[in-house]
Amino acid sequence: MPKCIIQIPFPGGSGKVPTGAIQFENDRPGLFLRGDSAIALRATILGLQQQLASHPDSAVGVLMFQLGQIADTIERDVMIPKEPT
Repeated sequence: MPKCIIQIPFPGGSGKVPTGAIQFENDRPGLFLRGDSAIALRATILGLQQQLASHPDSAVGVLMFQLGQIADTIERDVMIPKEPT
């Protein structure tokens, strides 16, 4: 599969960058997730954490912790807070 890396600034772009690889000038490419994709990823991470909570391999716990940090970032910085009712 060919690489599809979007360069920033996005020449001729609509201003709406899709989920995928993205590169800022000469920096290394990174991964950009649009909001809906990030929220779906958070749900997947939370599901994995539930399924693997009692896994006996400590390496799995370390990986779940790292994924949990990503889920926390999504919840804190990406999800729109609910308005109080």
